[in-house]
Amino acid sequence: MPNKNKLRLVNWNDIKYFIALARHQRLSKAAAILGTTHVTVSNRLLNIERSLGFKLFTQNEKGFKLTKQGITFFRYAKEIEHLLALGLEETAGDTNLRQKVRVGVTEEIGDTFLARRLTAWLADKNLDVDYISLPKTTTVTSRKADISITLEEPHGEHVIKKLLTSYILGVYASRKYLTKCGEIDRYEALEDHRWIGYIDEELFSDELKYHHEISNNLNFVFQSTSILAQREAARNGLGLSILPNYMAKTDKSLVRVLPDVEFVRQYWISTNRDLHRFDAVNTVWKFLLELFSKEQDLLFRNEPELPRIS
Repeated sequence: MPNKNKLRLVNWNDIKYFIALARHQRLSKAAAILGTTHVTVSNRLLNIERSLGFKLFTQNEKGFKLTKQGITFFRYAKEIEHLLALGLEETAGDTNLRQKVRVGVTEEIGDTFLARRLTAWLADKNLDVDYISLPKTTTVTSRKADISITLEEPHGEHVIKKLLTSYILGVYASRKYLTKCGEIDRYEALEDHRWIGYIDEELFSDELKYHHEISNNLNFVFQSTSILAQREAARNGLGLSILPNYMAKTDKSLVRVLPDVEFVRQYWISTNRDLHRFDAVNTVWKFLLELFSKEQDLLFRNEPELPRIS
């Protein structure tokens, strides 16, 4: 349980000085951001360290560096800052105030499917989105995103999660490659071809190890951490590649090889329980659920029964 006596000693106004110094590492920079003096920032830091009973920073020639306890406290201080910002937006009463939602998504679905559809939807909405699309998982538990779309089911005490969609991947090749190597009509022949895929040691999720479902002895001629780079390699005729149908089946430069060979994966959507009640977060959440439900023909040919937001 939190120490309520210690909590009463903390001056909440000091936390903004701590956050500024943690971000900018110099008293002068933190002071400039807050419109005050470096002496004030230093005094505020001493106040909060005395209240907490531990050091938040060490100092060297490069500036102020967070201690181990400081790193932990900074994580929670940023949560306070973000929740307060959302609360101010919700209670401001200004209908013209634009709210911001951070959406974290893996590069695979983020860059090739969602970005175009999300930005089209945003055109007439009174909100902004920070769109974090990377070849890794961005989770709501890390507070880097308000809404996260992940390959693996998220876990956490305060996490709200739903199955967003199942999706299908197939084996694809360019017409150029198939003209050179001939038609592929046998599953056993897949081992005889050149392959494009991920670098096993750099995988951020075991869900991406679908090549091993074919064979552990595939001849990889190009491997990348990026699915977009893999698609480009396939387009250029380097070899066979396993790609999501939503990315490849509308690409006229690619051909599906052995259509009966498929790999099924899932995307999950999650948010933090504290954030889910805010209108902006909930609006984006509802849009994403509805979008993925409508796009089942592209994502997954047998439409599953998707959960609906309550």
